[in-house]
Amino acid sequence: MLIQEKLRSKRFTPRVALTLGSGLEKLASLIKPVAIIPYGAIPHYPASTVAGHEGILIAGYLEGVPMIGLKGRKHYYEAAHLPAPMDTVVFPVHVVAGLGCGLYIATNASGGLNSTFSVGDLMVIKSHIGLFLPNPLLGPYHDFGQNPYFQPLADIYTPSLRKLFQRIDPSTREGVYVALTGRTFETQAEVLMLRTLGADCVGMSTVPEIIIAHNRGLATLGVSMVTNVIAKDGTNATSHEEVLAALHTPKVEEKLMRIFRTFFQRI
Repeated sequence: MLIQEKLRSKRFTPRVALTLGSGLEKLASLIKPVAIIPYGAIPHYPASTVAGHEGILIAGYLEGVPMIGLKGRKHYYEAAHLPAPMDTVVFPVHVVAGLGCGLYIATNASGGLNSTFSVGDLMVIKSHIGLFLPNPLLGPYHDFGQNPYFQPLADIYTPSLRKLFQRIDPSTREGVYVALTGRTFETQAEVLMLRTLGADCVGMSTVPEIIIAHNRGLATLGVSMVTNVIAKDGTNATSHEEVLAALHTPKVEEKLMRIFRTFFQRI
């Protein structure tokens, strides 16, 4: 059965899609499920291969809001060997847009470039630097009814949603996210360059998905969880295990669940 048919049989039309990045899968426990579908059961859906990315689509209600929770994503570094790697990365966004979602929320674990940040801080993304990844709009033009041939990216991260998130948690930072290809963490020279460019957080995801969501006419929100703060001199001894450990502390998990529960109550 196609996913559309399965949800239609349950009279379920989602309003929001939430992608859960590395180590953020605990947020899925807030969802009252209507249907749970492994990515492998969805035709053409890309499988996740990274620890902390379970690979499950959950259709259900979060604080009464019909939504889709995506437990895991396919990163560009996982798909780079495929014939159309970026199409693979953004395929889930096309899926949730086709299901009727009007808001796409991307979460990620990120390294703090801004020396005033602390481990456990949240940052809403106000803008991004995506120059280091192929743009997902490269190739044939697809007209979804409202998108121009050359896509403007001013206010790509919906300002009202950023403000709402910060009202809920005034300690939330706001800043610029830069996406790199991975699968390596940043060298000292790269860190110093990224700071010069004005980036506050660095990661390996989010930007392609947000561009496609914006192109499809969805409102967007990007939220980064700071899992490590890179030293002022640019030295960076981060490991993926350190990233996951930072996310799996009771204090961080409680904070995330409290904020997202309130956010869904107010949208």
